[in-house]
Amino acid sequence: MNKVVDKKKIEKSIKIFYKTLLNRESDIKGLNYYTTQVMENSLTLDEVYDEMKNSIEASSIIKMSKLMESAITFQSNYSKEEIKNNLEQKNTWYHTININGIQVKNSRTSTQYQMWVSQAIPADLTGKSILDIGCSDGFYSFLCEHRNANRVLAMDYEGFDIQKKIPESEKKNITNNFELYKKFLDSKVEYRNIDVNDIDLIKETFDFVLFFGIYYHLENLISVLKKIYSVVNDSVFLAGHILESENPIMYYYDQSDVTKHGSVDEFATIVASPQCLVNIAKSVCGFKNAELIDTMYVPYEKTYPHIFSGSKTGKIGLFKFSK
Repeated sequence: MNKVVDKKKIEKSIKIFYKTLLNRESDIKGLNYYTTQVMENSLTLDEVYDEMKNSIEASSIIKMSKLMESAITFQSNYSKEEIKNNLEQKNTWYHTININGIQVKNSRTSTQYQMWVSQAIPADLTGKSILDIGCSDGFYSFLCEHRNANRVLAMDYEGFDIQKKIPESEKKNITNNFELYKKFLDSKVEYRNIDVNDIDLIKETFDFVLFFGIYYHLENLISVLKKIYSVVNDSVFLAGHILESENPIMYYYDQSDVTKHGSVDEFATIVASPQCLVNIAKSVCGFKNAELIDTMYVPYEKTYPHIFSGSKTGKIGLFKFSK
């Protein structure tokens, strides 16, 4: 057979494998690798199929499909029309929330991501108290209430997106996203405007603390984690960007000049490796157990300095720190 024709047929088969097994188009590097392997008789197409089927990426897709089976549609006594009209008036959302079948658009985090994070939270929270640090629109707070938590305190400080450019004098007249959701859900979740550095001033302890999407913005992570330790009775669940490294290392973005490449404004303040976060939790903050529960790869529009490989794919870690 003509080698050019043979190569095209092989590439076509491999592209189909990517679509059926990984739910995406083939990347150039992967396509070239597998095509070369088959052309050189190092692998058969059946072996390529099996290798992709048993890959970490394919396993993650299967796991995500199972997690999505528990995706929640919140129920409300408000009509779909009233919910839709209110949600469409706002252009910026952080969380994706579905109420009576009406789902917000233009949210920063997807249902898939939120359910992946939610796997860390116990399915039954009956009698438990929850502190949701950096709650934003409140998806995880309302989810915990739905899972029968006895008490949920949601806190945030930097302001909701819709309020960030509004003068302080006018903010009291604006209904933020959290308050809007709380109204629709007839929720009993309490919201407080509290800085993460003032957690120890709450004068209350909680069975579980949610700490999602926050740690990498903090230049004083250890100090904050010690304060969280003082208010948690059982476990802290943390999710955030991580380094692709087995070593206990931390990447610090430059805060001296925000106009430079690699500055804090380009991505975040810090990004730690999983082992670094585990070591901080156990050795510095006093948690008895600290573990990485799961990881997720996320696509970026460009590469960032903390991704040492130069890839446009980052990684998020999900952790559990327990007393």
